[in-house]
Amino acid sequence: MGRDLIVTLMKTVFAAAGIFGMVVMHAIAGDTTEYVGAPGPVAFRAGQVEVEGGAGFLGSFSTTSAKRVTINYQIEDARLGYMFNDPSGWGWLRGTNEAMLEVFGGPVTKGPGNYLAGGSLLWRYNFAQPGARVVPYAQLGAGALGNDIYTGQGQREIGEGFEFVLQGDAGLRYVINDKWAVSGEMDYRHISNADLASRNEGLNSIGGLMEVSYFFH
Repeated sequence: MGRDLIVTLMKTVFAAAGIFGMVVMHAIAGDTTEYVGAPGPVAFRAGQVEVEGGAGFLGSFSTTSAKRVTINYQIEDARLGYMFNDPSGWGWLRGTNEAMLEVFGGPVTKGPGNYLAGGSLLWRYNFAQPGARVVPYAQLGAGALGNDIYTGQGQREIGEGFEFVLQGDAGLRYVINDKWAVSGEMDYRHISNADLASRNEGLNSIGGLMEVSYFFH
């Protein structure tokens, strides 16, 4: 993806890791939750509310041989989630369903424009095993965003100030105690305008985010 992309990604990861490391140490210092032999992570149960926030970096890629403009951007997000059920299911599929509202935004780090910002509705499935501190998850989402990338006339990926966004993500989180967790997440996002504008080749991006979660019931 280029040296500039790699350097920016490393800076973002190291900065986020430092912040999350301080959160982990603070939370562990007050951790009195017993997980050995527990029926499941306390954080994952029906009626649980999750507040999550984080940051990351996404880089564009092309699915065709055609030459396309590189558009990379940072993302900061805030999410509010609600869990509908206690962990249930067979084997490794055991888990909980969670609906989330996400707001996000960030600067364009390479390519035309300066920013993008918007919101999405997410469905997340937490693969919560009995007594597990490490909980994988998968999620899908759809939403909309505003941007000024469309003002760059040398590109055909983004054609309007209003665009739709679809995303598919996979993450792995470490449950510190019944209140706190930290996560690493891989994101794929597709941005386009459903042919509402003459330019609509779409922007495909992939990258990573780090998140901190707080749970309450």
